[in-house]
Amino acid sequence: MGSLSACTDAAAAEQEVVTRRVGYADLDLTRDAGAAALYSRIHFAARQVCEPVSATWTWRVPEPARRCIEAAITRAVADVNAPALTGYYLAKTGQTIDLAEK
Repeated sequence: MGSLSACTDAAAAEQEVVTRRVGYADLDLTRDAGAAALYSRIHFAARQVCEPVSATWTWRVPEPARRCIEAAITRAVADVNAPALTGYYLAKTGQTIDLAEK
């Protein structure tokens, strides 16, 4: 089981960090389908953690929330450290990440 965390206001150092647990014990992370399912779960959790309630009723995600979502997803993918998930993430976003040490 992984944990996703993000600061609701990155500019405020004393701001409380909100976390969501993302379960993936039921997924086979050696397969593309498992990686895609976990990425979807991570993305959903990141939106829950990062988006202000008012943003859920608009089509456009505010810039601070978008940056928070991207950072939370990047951190969660690195923390899981599964090659198929990392490959899926890189293909989806074009981003690069540093993998966590096991």
